[in-house]
Amino acid sequence: MGNLASAKAITFLDIETTHLDPKKSAILSISIITDWDNGQQDVWTTKIRPADIEIEYASPEALRVCKYDFDEWMEAPPLKDVAEKIISKLKYGPLVAHNIQFDISHLKAVFNRYGYKDVRFGYPLIDTCALAYLFLPSEKQNMSALREHFNISKEGEHTAEKDVADCREIFYKIIGDLSD
Repeated sequence: MGNLASAKAITFLDIETTHLDPKKSAILSISIITDWDNGQQDVWTTKIRPADIEIEYASPEALRVCKYDFDEWMEAPPLKDVAEKIISKLKYGPLVAHNIQFDISHLKAVFNRYGYKDVRFGYPLIDTCALAYLFLPSEKQNMSALREHFNISKEGEHTAEKDVADCREIFYKIIGDLSD
């Protein structure tokens, strides 16, 4: 398995956002799973309370898909309170996500708006969508199609916690199939 077998950690990421456009988007929730080389696992998930101006620019469709409810997010921390924690958790690579460029572009845009310049993420960035395209006999590589392919329940989809857990499972199934 090359360098993957000797990695200190593999980190999995999923975010839910207020918009598809990173320039207009805020992060509503984030979930990060880190599988350490010693067998330990860290799982961290939080909702993030967007600023009023960020909700003003939010896509109603994105809010609906992410099940955003103002009252549920009232007690969530604002990004400034969790930004350093997110940055520290995402420094270990490889960093894996489904359609990873979406997550990375949104994180970079949001961090930039909040004054965090030159944030570095774990390396390499691995996209389960691309892995599925390369190694699975599936016509579609979206998360729904991959859940169906691997017989993973869709219950709870479009939450960062469910999506990151499924991304992790899909990643290990794909690379497991490659080593057989």
